[in-house]
Amino acid sequence: MTDNKIQPDEEKANEELALRYQNDIFQEGKLEVADEVLSLDFVIHNPDLPEELRKGAEGVKKYASALIAAVSDRNLVQDDVFAKGDKVLIRWSNSGTSIGPLLNHKPTGKRHFATGFDLFRISNGKIAELWQQYRFENWP
Repeated sequence: MTDNKIQPDEEKANEELALRYQNDIFQEGKLEVADEVLSLDFVIHNPDLPEELRKGAEGVKKYASALIAAVSDRNLVQDDVFAKGDKVLIRWSNSGTSIGPLLNHKPTGKRHFATGFDLFRISNGKIAELWQQYRFENWP
């Protein structure tokens, strides 16, 4: 349930926090940002991810490290960003060259394209939860 008492400036701060998660950690590879923006009990709700990648800042660092190693030339783009109350929704696209294994995908040396949605819940100035769904459009 969304907290209706959140003001527009708080929604903007929540949006910036979610963008830091995507841009700083996953695009720029600044793994230490996970310690700044995530709550201690942070969890990703994504059944495609192994359990060890779903919990806490350390899990996010491992997840980002795997993506960075697999797709070093990745280009993460936020196609839409919406903030309402304690939630931020980002519709994103990501492209790059598959040079290493990623989850259940073997490296191909070919370009790939993925699209997805990240729904963040912010609590006390930190990201508490993330619901994530994505699809690889052409991972050979």
